[in-house]
Amino acid sequence: MKNLISIMVVIYSVNSFALDMNKYKEKLRGHMDNFLGEETTSKILGEPEKVEVDLIQLPTIPKVESNAMDTSIYNKEGKVHHQGGKFDLLSNRDKQKYRIAFLEELYQVTRNAEAKEEDLAKFVNVLEQGGTREGVYRAVVLDEVYNTLERYKDAPSDKLVNYSLSFGAKYLGRKFNKESMMSLNLWTIKRIITGKTLDLVDVLAKNPEDLYSWYTVFSRELATEHQGLWRSKIRKSQNEKFHNKWVRQVPFQQIKSEIIIKIHKVMNYLNASKS
Repeated sequence: MKNLISIMVVIYSVNSFALDMNKYKEKLRGHMDNFLGEETTSKILGEPEKVEVDLIQLPTIPKVESNAMDTSIYNKEGKVHHQGGKFDLLSNRDKQKYRIAFLEELYQVTRNAEAKEEDLAKFVNVLEQGGTREGVYRAVVLDEVYNTLERYKDAPSDKLVNYSLSFGAKYLGRKFNKESMMSLNLWTIKRIITGKTLDLVDVLAKNPEDLYSWYTVFSRELATEHQGLWRSKIRKSQNEKFHNKWVRQVPFQQIKSEIIIKIHKVMNYLNASKS
């Protein structure tokens, strides 16, 4: 037994071989565990190294300047604004199907109501004439119907308020006032949080890698913490590489529309629980 220990220690201490010593050490550890037990092995080789998952991290959240004279966010020359070319290759018929699907889901998550035929026709035409998904969204939440919803005296749930505060701190770099948040209703909170998120996304888009990382962490967290909420394979995936690949391939406006849908959907869900 003493000879075995001596041989193994000598072998382990030799560093002249061109080997991957970390891998060799783990193989050696396995053999020594069998003969000596884990406790004795750890005394000789030290504690085994912990393998940590290399997750994509949030970028530093930039400050969003509310300068009405700053037109840099309208600069469409960056990489993000030219990705997603596959959508442009679709037929007009297929493009229309995607646009209608977006509008139907948009109305469902923003107003909890079905889109009327005249609304679909109006906004499909807007999109076909070059309008943006973000522009359509802002029109929907700034019209008289949504304004009426915001006037309802309906206190938000604790879960919704806490999520909004947490989301603001983590993803927007903003500290919202809890008392002020509690004085609002679901509809106002959704509009404010989503609007500020879209403003941030424009700033993040100046450095595409920051935008990709932000979206990846955001989507991974929603898929993990609200597993039963999502139906589509894309949204329910907890694989960050999947989300990171997706966000690099689709048009910028589709990234924005996914963010819009996800925020509204999770906030609807959280507000349904009045706890």
